[in-house]
Amino acid sequence: MARQIDILSASSGIHYLEFGMNEDELAGFAIQLWITKYGARAVDWMQSIGMGFITFMGGNLWIHNSDTARRCNLFGEQKECIVGVVSNEEPTKVKLFDSISIHSDGQWEVSEVIIPKNLNYPDGMYSKITKELFKKRGGEWRARFLRNMKTGQTATSVIDTLSGEPLNGYECYMVLKNVNNPNGVQVKLFKVDVNCSSSRV
Repeated sequence: MARQIDILSASSGIHYLEFGMNEDELAGFAIQLWITKYGARAVDWMQSIGMGFITFMGGNLWIHNSDTARRCNLFGEQKECIVGVVSNEEPTKVKLFDSISIHSDGQWEVSEVIIPKNLNYPDGMYSKITKELFKKRGGEWRARFLRNMKTGQTATSVIDTLSGEPLNGYECYMVLKNVNNPNGVQVKLFKVDVNCSSSRV
């Protein structure tokens, strides 16, 4: 027996919908959805069948989450693979962020390191770690955190990455970017370790 599902959504332009279907079930539904985050386009139909999760758009059939599909490829456009990481172990203590270890079979870079504002640093802290600074040792990509790029000012400065204040705070937010992604290769991210020490601040 067929079932009818009505999906209604109102978006402010900030939140987006994500659909997941069980591959063991035969299910499909027609929708009118504008994906404005990736350009103005409409998905005509989404369906989960034995061959996986598929969509129809503009008369074309797109197979998602397939072993043969290019990773991070959305309707023929290659996108960046970005992962957000939060380090907040012992959130009541101020920590000095020393180094990072990324357990993965592909190389990554940290495009943003953000430490929120606190009493000691009303502008917060900001830094990054480029891919050249990561060294592969024992199946891990390891690098030291650079310095605060906002030392003495609210704007970021590249010189401060070497001579600025060390990164310290209660928690740290990082944006990891996969450097293998332009080729659409599958990369596995297993774990991210952030090494900290006690801060005197």
